[in-house]
Amino acid sequence: MERLKAVVLGSAAGGGFPQWNCRCPVCRLAWAGDLRVRARTQTSIAVSIDGSRWVLLNAAPDLRTQIVATPALQPQAARVRDSPVEAVILTGGEVDEIAGLLHLRERQPLAVIGTAATLDTLAANSVFDALAPDVVERRRVAACEPFSIAGIEVELFTVPGKAPLYLERSEPPMSADSTANVGVSLRANGRHLVFVPAAAAMTQAL
Repeated sequence: MERLKAVVLGSAAGGGFPQWNCRCPVCRLAWAGDLRVRARTQTSIAVSIDGSRWVLLNAAPDLRTQIVATPALQPQAARVRDSPVEAVILTGGEVDEIAGLLHLRERQPLAVIGTAATLDTLAANSVFDALAPDVVERRRVAACEPFSIAGIEVELFTVPGKAPLYLERSEPPMSADSTANVGVSLRANGRHLVFVPAAAAMTQAL
């Protein structure tokens, strides 16, 4: 039976580890090559049930580096242009979650999936038009509305958070649930995975 599997592509906060301009005690160890710490790219995972069709959860700025380090995500077919990445599910519009989409701009068919709030953020920035609209589908999904991709049942759900930092115009309530910040529930053949890369509070519902 095909089972849901996940690969952690990155697990660091925004900016990665060590951050490019940070000399805190822990980053200082990383810059010095101390073996007690290990460099990490920004948070993203890849999921699949068959090992040939993959869905990314968020597109970190480090995405190209993550693909280079993950053979399952590299081109497999004999044709010149190919990728096993079938879709990217976005949990929000923060730079850490969307900047890596620009690595996927070489006219490769795939779906970019997110809430209306997140896809509106992409639409408002013409740089993301580099993902050719005739081959890259932007699929809007509502929170708590299940859908299927690559054989995986998926549902987005709101979690406490806020609008992306670069879009803030005031101080929003950090505990408010908003479709600008969601978690992802994935199910396939008896396995269940929940991905919540950012939450402002651990509410009872969460």
